[in-house]
Amino acid sequence: MFTLEGKLTFINIDQNYLKRLHDACSEVYYKPDGYENKPYIGILINKNNRKYAIPLSSAKEKHKTWKNVDKECYLIYETVKKSCMGQNDIWVAAEQDNVKHILAVMDIKKMLPIVDGVYSRVNINPDKNDTNDVKKYKDLLNKEYSFCLRIINEVIRKANRLYDKQMETGKVVKFCCDFKVLEEVADE
Repeated sequence: MFTLEGKLTFINIDQNYLKRLHDACSEVYYKPDGYENKPYIGILINKNNRKYAIPLSSAKEKHKTWKNVDKECYLIYETVKKSCMGQNDIWVAAEQDNVKHILAVMDIKKMLPIVDGVYSRVNINPDKNDTNDVKKYKDLLNKEYSFCLRIINEVIRKANRLYDKQMETGKVVKFCCDFKVLEEVADE
C-alpha cells in the first residue's frame, strides 16, 4: 500500500532518468527540447519500499474543460477575484466576480518509480536572497503544496487503486504509465 514518504514533499527528477523511463514507456512526461532546466515536480510516495512520484504539470489551456477531480487526476486551483488574473493565467469563471485560477494538474496515471540518486527535494521555503522570479515561483509552489495537503489521503487511495488494479490484471489503461515496465527500468 502506498503511503506518504515522511511529510508531503515536492521533488525534481533527473532528466536522464526520465528519458530512460520515457524510452521504455512513452506515457512518462519527458520533453527532450527546452526542458533541460524545467523541474519535474512530483510528490513522493512509497509502496513496499519502492518510491514513486506523482507528477504535477503546469496549467494549460486544455485544463479549462477538465473536471476538478476524476479517478486519475486533480486540478490544483485557487479561487480568486477575476481582477487578480494576469494575461497568461489559466482560469474559468466561478461565482460572481470570482474565478477558479488553475495552478497545476496532479496526474496520478503518470506516476512513476524513482530510486535514490535520481531526485532531489525542492526547497519551497522563501529566502531573503531569492530573486523576484524565484519568489514568484516559490509562492506558486506553496499554493500547490497547501492544496495537495488537503487532498493527499484521497490521492494516495486513488494511486493504490490504480496501481493494484494494473498489477493484478496486467492491463494498462489508456494514457497511463506501465508500472511494471517502469519498475524494471528503475531496477536496472
